[in-house]
Amino acid sequence: MAGPNPYDNCPCGSGKKFKWCCTAYWDKIETGLAMLEQGQVENALKMMDLLVKEHGNVPQTWGFYAHVLFRVDQVAKAEEILEKAFAIDPNFAMGYLLKGIFRQSEGEIIGALLLFRKAAESYSPEAQDRLAQVHEMIAQFELRLNRPVAAAAALARALKFSPGDDETAGQFAALFGPQSRLPHCARKMYALRGTVQPIAPVESGRLSEIKKGYEELTAKVPGDPAAWFNLGLVRAWLGDQGPAVEALNKSLDLEYDDTNAEETAALIEVLKCAQGMEADCDYKEYRYYLQIRDPNAVLQLLQAWDAEGRMMGQQSDENGQNFGCMLVEALPTLLDTGTTMAKVMGNLTINGGLVRIWSGNKDSAQKLAVEMRDRLNMAIEAPVEGSGPPQFGEIAQEAFAYPIRMTEITEAELKLKAYAESFFETVWAHRPMKVFGGASALDAGGSTLLRKRLLGVLKFLEDCVAGSAPRQQRGEGSHPMEVYDFNRLRHKLGAERQGPGTPPPELLAAAPKPKKDFGAMSAADLAGLKGEDLTGSEIEEAMRASLKLDARELAAAFAKAGIAKPVDAAKPDRYTLFACLIAAANADGEPETALLHAGAGTEYDAANNGGKRANEFGLQKARLLAKSGRADEAVKEFMELIARNPDEAKFYVGATETMLSAKRGEDALRFAEAGLAKARSTGNRDLEGACLELSEAAKRLK
Repeated sequence: MAGPNPYDNCPCGSGKKFKWCCTAYWDKIETGLAMLEQGQVENALKMMDLLVKEHGNVPQTWGFYAHVLFRVDQVAKAEEILEKAFAIDPNFAMGYLLKGIFRQSEGEIIGALLLFRKAAESYSPEAQDRLAQVHEMIAQFELRLNRPVAAAAALARALKFSPGDDETAGQFAALFGPQSRLPHCARKMYALRGTVQPIAPVESGRLSEIKKGYEELTAKVPGDPAAWFNLGLVRAWLGDQGPAVEALNKSLDLEYDDTNAEETAALIEVLKCAQGMEADCDYKEYRYYLQIRDPNAVLQLLQAWDAEGRMMGQQSDENGQNFGCMLVEALPTLLDTGTTMAKVMGNLTINGGLVRIWSGNKDSAQKLAVEMRDRLNMAIEAPVEGSGPPQFGEIAQEAFAYPIRMTEITEAELKLKAYAESFFETVWAHRPMKVFGGASALDAGGSTLLRKRLLGVLKFLEDCVAGSAPRQQRGEGSHPMEVYDFNRLRHKLGAERQGPGTPPPELLAAAPKPKKDFGAMSAADLAGLKGEDLTGSEIEEAMRASLKLDARELAAAFAKAGIAKPVDAAKPDRYTLFACLIAAANADGEPETALLHAGAGTEYDAANNGGKRANEFGLQKARLLAKSGRADEAVKEFMELIARNPDEAKFYVGATETMLSAKRGEDALRFAEAGLAKARSTGNRDLEGACLELSEAAKRLK
């Protein structure tokens, strides 16, 4: 059986090409897996034993061994084997993925999710196939925990790592696209906001590093609502619901713009609907479980309820083992117009001999459970109470009334809208709510602080209604019926959105002064700048801009001005300035002047920058010495560089190339052979190839 392509990513998920990773022992892994597929379990395990005996210093071998053990239901031993891999590499991504799969097989959702997230943080950015797999698994678990924001972020990253995966793209569209039944504020792709001061770029793209950046920024500029929002959003993407809500609450308290306040407060409501957040949430699913003793008696009750018009939306499977419906109660009416409406009391399912009744209203759910027990008596056991996080589609369920007898659809729609209007304006608006500290929405509208929360609560509720409202076919797709105009409620509660707010003075003061756009300046513009009016960083930017315009003399002038500036303790490194002067002198055919600049730069770096640029200056000096005809001194400089940095490939290559340019074949060959020896001892194939080519060139020069 042919192995993977040598230049494809290694199957172990290291992010390295297969040729440079598991190729030395892949034959044993492949043989062991083939034996396992053929049912030769004992032989497969023997092959894995042989694998780790020969290559036990590589964590991947222990990882594949653990994988085989898991496949044959030896989870405990697989755990022990993985510990050997973690002893070699504590950040062994494959190990975290496997441990997550172990926990998943045991039904431990939280533990598996935490391990999958550790795997996502540990995998190399190049291991895109594994990162796509892990993020898709994270998304599935986040959805089970009712965390759509975290799930959407994970699935979006899975698509980023595997852009051609049509199945994942279809799943994303179904869950978070325009036709999704999730409320818009639960499925939207939230964006980070512009902050008063930026955070440092995160090249790896890891969310944990982005989170750390915003944690540092909120400590530095605690009055910026955007910084707190971004911190909360990144925490939400990571599934850290509680800390996310904490940060978003701080953002909301500081927010001065109604549009941002509405988005923030609505996002808070979404996050509070997750599993584990029930204590802070105003919505809950109240459940009652009743064990069936006599199925025939239950069937007769269902038939009676159906005859009474108490059931809607009945669904059952082909075998009749599973059944579900909504349970409703007819609304009283003074006039018999031919259309009778009913309010939703709760939901019912029957599966495996167990009845489950639930509703967002505890009284309604309890009433249905008690009624069922009373009507069936000993045919069903007493209800057992439970609760959990709400389902978004049922949060606004009690605002809906449906026709159970209808003669005209227009009349039914009018009654549906009238019922929703009455519910929101006369019932919901007066309810005490946790989000308002026990006050009602009516009271919250009169409070400056609570009004910002009310904006988001109304948006959240509006989106929940749109997500669960009856659908109407318009154009190419179905659209939710407009059950209620929430602008009426906003007006009644004094929660209409105002225009853009004004940042407080202290926040404006924390903003950095606008930066000069040196890249947009012409050579004449740059020449008009005075070095004494610029900071050290600005001088460096002006120098770079001059070089891009090929204004070398102007760039050198900026470099001289920068070197003359007092030392900046926050940024003492001035290598780029000295390098500009060295390059300018070299281009003018003055290698001795360039050497003087290199020497001055070395002295400055040693005195003010801890000698961090000693190698760069040394490399410049060695090349300049060779160009000046002082090859022996150049050889000495290169030897000192290599002695200080024996594992740095560029010095072997640089020394050889410089000696070749100086027509010093013997010296070039000596450096090439030294690099070749180092490459073979460390397994550096790139260095080995380069030194082989250079050594051949050196031999020809001799």
